[in-house]
Amino acid sequence: MLPRMIDVARAKLPGGHIGTYQIGRGMSGLVLAHLGIGVDEFVECVGNSTTDEEVAERFCGRRSEAEDRLLNLKLRRITVADVPADLRPSFERFYGTDLSPSRRVFDILEEDDERAFGPK
Repeated sequence: MLPRMIDVARAKLPGGHIGTYQIGRGMSGLVLAHLGIGVDEFVECVGNSTTDEEVAERFCGRRSEAEDRLLNLKLRRITVADVPADLRPSFERFYGTDLSPSRRVFDILEEDDERAFGPK
């Protein structure tokens, strides 16, 4: 999730084009809360870093490895049915209304990245 968040943060920087992407809501909001930072601090760090690794070094390790593993498990288990009511309209606008409630959101995000940027 962090590489995707870094890409979106770069798009928020001067000269970038964020388009319809957002940061700080949904899954990225969960990650930022886990890291104990806000969107502005994250975007500023990305702007001041030259590599993804620099960003990860700054923020990862603020919590224990066990807490990080739990967050990763939590993110990977979130399904379409788990999307909160206040985020559902924008989620459906981006990804459609015909998704199975059991479909994992992380898989949807990875497919969206592949459509937008090509295969990894």
